[in-house]
Amino acid sequence: MQPFAAIKISSGVMSNWCTEAPTFWNDLRRGVIVEARVISALMLREIHTINGNSRLGYLWVLIQSAFGIGVFWGVRHFMGAGQAPHGMGMAMFLAIGFGIWNIFTNTISRCMTAVSGNKGLLTFPQVTELDVMIARTLVTTATQVLVTALIICAGTLVLGEPFMLGSLPLLLTMVVLVPLLSLGFGMVLSSLAVFVPAIEKVVPMVLRILFFVSGVFFSISVFSQSVADYLLWNPVLHAVELCREALHAPYAVSGVSLTYLGLTTLTVCALGGFLERYVRSRRIN
Repeated sequence: MQPFAAIKISSGVMSNWCTEAPTFWNDLRRGVIVEARVISALMLREIHTINGNSRLGYLWVLIQSAFGIGVFWGVRHFMGAGQAPHGMGMAMFLAIGFGIWNIFTNTISRCMTAVSGNKGLLTFPQVTELDVMIARTLVTTATQVLVTALIICAGTLVLGEPFMLGSLPLLLTMVVLVPLLSLGFGMVLSSLAVFVPAIEKVVPMVLRILFFVSGVFFSISVFSQSVADYLLWNPVLHAVELCREALHAPYAVSGVSLTYLGLTTLTVCALGGFLERYVRSRRIN
């Protein structure tokens, strides 16, 4: 009788699993749909918040980027470095640098104000601090990608700059890694600022210094190996140079690593996710 009892028990377990499995997947699907709706709503609110009071709207973002590129183009020309390295057009060279830098810095600053700027929304149980940070990261990234693409198109069509796509898979990889890297640092710094409020004052100063060593307006190839070894600790520099390689086939520099950028992004996101969840649990309790 024991074998038959075992068969009955096994069939009972299988029956329970078969009935519970669809419930699990249905709950997961509902959760994903709710999360997507929350983030979409937050993105629409973010778009209105950023440019709702400006008549120029997103055109102002394009004007700001174009102005910054024009200033540094003029500085490079004045210093006798009016040509971008590796045959790349100067508009593309600077647009990539400013685009990635703006994604990085704007995401960090927007993440650090995610709680203070959305206290009313965070009273709803469906909305978390992480949802706000993700929405702000996506809006910032989409905005800068669009602006960068427009400037590159203008450089190609109006100025006659060359366009030779290097690697579409690498480009798509960078479109994913750069926002994740920015979000990771945003989560880490915003979480630490809860315990050390002075971080909110220090971060902007550090970012101003970091701007000059992140490859926004220069290529790592112009430096000696001894200097480059120190600069290459900066993951943003890797992101900028890899994007230039992806968008311009002849562009090639030594020392940059997709593996280093990927591992740094993974580490920062994991640490940021842990800290964000810890801070959120403390607020709830």
